[in-house]
Amino acid sequence: MFEIKKPCQNCKSYVLKPKKKVELNLKDIVKNIEELSIEVLAFTGSMLSLRKKCKINIYNSGKIIVITKDLNQVHEIAKELENVIDIGKK
Repeated sequence: MFEIKKPCQNCKSYVLKPKKKVELNLKDIVKNIEELSIEVLAFTGSMLSLRKKCKINIYNSGKIIVITKDLNQVHEIAKELENVIDIGKK
């Protein structure tokens, strides 16, 4: 469901982009992540900032930034977010 892209060699983050164009309802995502052990750091309306072992920024465009150098952690987070965000059904 997501394409994982590394923005640059020096950055310590990965970008997750949905394979098809979407617009996320971040309010629904906030409600859904309460079940997981993910901490909400900030919610601006167009961006949701989370923490679970690393910082995660979700934008209403569907783009997700995972700030970590650990690719395995990125795959783990992507899998969890796929269940919460449920882009495939939108």
